Amino acid sequence: MRAAQSGVGSFCLAVFLLVQTMAAVPALHTWAHQDAGAPGHECAVTLFLNGQVHSPPTDVAAAPCPPLLFFHAPARGVDFVSADVRLLPSRGPPA
Repeated sequence: MRAAQSGVGSFCLAVFLLVQTMAAVPALHTWAHQDAGAPGHECAVTLFLNGQVHSPPTDVAAAPCPPLLFFHAPARGVDFVSADVRLLPSRGPPA
């Protein structure tokens, strides 16, 4: 399933880039459509060129965040540990 989604995504990207390339290079558009220069010609390339592409609206619903309650634990005393860090049990003697 993931390979199919990746393949469809790659195909859609390739088509989009092809249409953008045809919009940037008129000779390529004329090669694909013989009547590309006609005033009544309408295809995906001319829609992109004229800015007539409508994307669906994307409304994002943001739910309000409930109030957070913070409880502060009482502070304990600080314990300091004294150890000789030069010769810890996991280290060998200095070379």
